[in-house]
Amino acid sequence: MISAAESPYSSFWMSYMMRFFPGWPNHQNLCDYCFSLFLVFLLAFTAEFCSFYPIMMNQRQNYVKVLLKDSGLYGLRMFMTYLLIVSVITTDFVFFLVAVAGHIIGNFIAKFNHQFHIEQHSMETESFQAVKV
Repeated sequence: MISAAESPYSSFWMSYMMRFFPGWPNHQNLCDYCFSLFLVFLLAFTAEFCSFYPIMMNQRQNYVKVLLKDSGLYGLRMFMTYLLIVSVITTDFVFFLVAVAGHIIGNFIAKFNHQFHIEQHSMETESFQAVKV
């Protein structure tokens, strides 16, 4: 592996990251490198999955509480996204590819999960209406 000093990606961000996360991205072995890739993938996947989290509002819920939950989730998603951006900037191209793959798979699973719940809800509504008649 290339050391941080020899890396063509050495820049302001590299020195900034080395101050807060000593040893990043100097991986001692392949296991450390794969674990870092997994963390970047998980961060991208979670950030994308959070973007499809539906905030449902009942009649009894306070509107301000629902907005605070939604804003908190949005803040968490932006934090994860910016942390992901910094980790991709300070490392090599493989981390970028893993982050993109995490976003793609997270988007697919979140939309698939959302569509499944919509279809399940519509089937429950139809069966309830059939029983009611």
